[in-house]
Amino acid sequence: MQNFDYTNQNHIIFLLLGLIIVVLVFLIVRYKIKTYIQERRVRKRFERGNKLELQARNFLKSKGYTIIDYQSTYEHKYMEDGEVMYAEIQPDYIVKKNGKKYIVEVKSGNQAISARNRNTRRQLLEYDYVVENDGVFLLDMENRQLKLVQFKSKMERRSGRLIKAVIIAAIIGMAIPYWPVKVAIGLVLLVLFAIESRY
Repeated sequence: MQNFDYTNQNHIIFLLLGLIIVVLVFLIVRYKIKTYIQERRVRKRFERGNKLELQARNFLKSKGYTIIDYQSTYEHKYMEDGEVMYAEIQPDYIVKKNGKKYIVEVKSGNQAISARNRNTRRQLLEYDYVVENDGVFLLDMENRQLKLVQFKSKMERRSGRLIKAVIIAAIIGMAIPYWPVKVAIGLVLLVLFAIESRY
């Protein structure tokens, strides 16, 4: 057997190639182990989420809700630069109680169980917009809590502003003794009401 000769160029090349192969094998094995662990975590989280979603069915029934739909796909369209686009959503449950229809989104974990989480809130807002409903529930299966989340619509905000304007104008109108000014205020209110009604 030949001893390693540090002055021999071939021996140095073989040593470097051997080191490169060892490093590459190490990196590949490390990557594979890391990927396996991540996939396992995701799989466990997914399995746990599915299990909690199925437990949610019994929970909702125990609270008096009738399940009318489970993970159906709803399509809605929107415009982007004048082009019609389509998107799909898939709420976990559509339920009924006392003649009212509700959307229920089941969440687990630490952050997604609250509407303060922006991703959860956006998801619920989209469901509320697309699916005809009387309310949207966030079901926190970690703590077995059913939370009603309500969003104020643009129409409600506009109506609120109009009511405030009417009240202010009415107070000003009562304070002003001149009839022509009162009539002018009344006409302005009618125009505002007409504009608001169009939207």
